[in-house]
Amino acid sequence: MTQEELVTKAESLYNIGECSEVISLIQSLPEEQKTYNLLYLLALSYSDNLEGDDDDNQHRALKILEKISDQGEFDLNWLYLTGKVYFTISQEEYAIEYFDKITKVVKNDKEIAELMNMQHFIDNCRELLFNRALAVMFVSLKEASKDEKITICNIENNELEFMFPKYNIHLKIEISHMHRSGARLTFEVIFPNNSIKTYRIDGDSTTYENGIANAINRFSEAINLELKEYCK
Repeated sequence: MTQEELVTKAESLYNIGECSEVISLIQSLPEEQKTYNLLYLLALSYSDNLEGDDDDNQHRALKILEKISDQGEFDLNWLYLTGKVYFTISQEEYAIEYFDKITKVVKNDKEIAELMNMQHFIDNCRELLFNRALAVMFVSLKEASKDEKITICNIENNELEFMFPKYNIHLKIEISHMHRSGARLTFEVIFPNNSIKTYRIDGDSTTYENGIANAINRFSEAINLELKEYCK
């Protein structure tokens, strides 16, 4: 069969739900015949394959997508599938980057954005990443402040507010620009005399959680002088 015929056959099999058949067809081909379009269909079929272990199928799909990343980085279908696979394996910090790229490309084409359900994925990624950041922030702030009675007194969207009873200090934190190695955190400190100090810190590390902790640690160092009066 010609390349065009192979792609047509693989697409036809995929469209009727025969993912395993698509996988068998493409995997049986010599490496030189596995073009970008066929490898994309192979990754798509692994991602949607109901047979075998789902986590294993998703990682196989991801490995194939990475193999064709040079050709796929400007392909909306590749970006979407890569983001979807990362989302499926609970790596939202990677997934959101791909969905954000698509949003920038199709920002003037609402029909495509709605068709790909971009906002649904982005909102879910942000919510899950926010919850993951919250756990890290609470522990990190508790250790940094030495205040065992620290409480979260308000949570709204990507913003939250902490109360430090030991020092009578409020701290508002906004999380934005979430990505695979951290996020940007905006800290607004309200002191007992009602004075306010604001810091914007980009946390960055080897993982998302470590990046959040990095921002908290850098904030703690930066505010040390301001808190000296209250943190004896």
